[in-house]
Amino acid sequence: MAVIAFYTNCKDQTGNTVSAISLATYMGIMQNKRILFISTSLNNSEIRKALWPPQSKKRSGLFGPNTNSLAVNDNGIEGLDRIIRSNRITPDIITDYTRVALKGRFEVLQGYNGTEEQYKEIQKQYLQIINLSKQVYDTVIIDIDRELEKKSKIEILSAADVVVAMTTQKVDNINSLIGTISEGILLKKANTIITLGKYDEKSKYNAKNITRSIIKSKEIINTVPYNTVLFEDIQEGKLIDMFIRFLELKSKDENTFFIEEIKRLKESIEKKEQLLQQMRK
Repeated sequence: MAVIAFYTNCKDQTGNTVSAISLATYMGIMQNKRILFISTSLNNSEIRKALWPPQSKKRSGLFGPNTNSLAVNDNGIEGLDRIIRSNRITPDIITDYTRVALKGRFEVLQGYNGTEEQYKEIQKQYLQIINLSKQVYDTVIIDIDRELEKKSKIEILSAADVVVAMTTQKVDNINSLIGTISEGILLKKANTIITLGKYDEKSKYNAKNITRSIIKSKEIINTVPYNTVLFEDIQEGKLIDMFIRFLELKSKDENTFFIEEIKRLKESIEKKEQLLQQMRK
């Protein structure tokens, strides 16, 4: 079991949510393991739109029928909040409030739709939900929303085995993130993977140059490239279909590069997990 948190302290758009759901989708397709994606957003339909076409019927795919019915509870976090407050929560109950993306492999606990006041109360339950989910799923991936209070962010980041810290290719943003890691309050150097979101390989500030001049590491910094097809397909509920198409590609282009970088991020996370396990022995 591993808990992976996606986080950004960057004011610019880093593609944090898209990167997190892309990794979860890739892992759901490639691994025969149970993955739970937890969104901590408020009134944000991005995840639902990426995975489920509007008013779609149930379809049979590579991994059996997807649960696309509109009758599925899209606000499962609110139901879990009520169960927790009534002290009737058990690990298995988590699955009653998720939505299936890939049967037996990939489920989503969507963000809260409602008032800011209630959202502040629901934030208090995320840590317990994560701890319970660890007992049911092989991997738990959490998208930490910018709007979460600092206390909630610290709790989630502390519960994570690995943190994917997203930033842009701007030097100031990268240095700011490095400074946050050095402070050791929100992020810890030992389990944080700095990742460039919406990455443009043609930029002067490419991964190799950033690694050499700013990160000063032997290993090339991870990236999640900007991809036009991805941008289009997540607006139409076709993220899973897109990954299946990309995985079948043979030619070298921006689409295969995107898949290769998502795969490399997955491998970096696994490597970080192994190192941390060795350190704990």
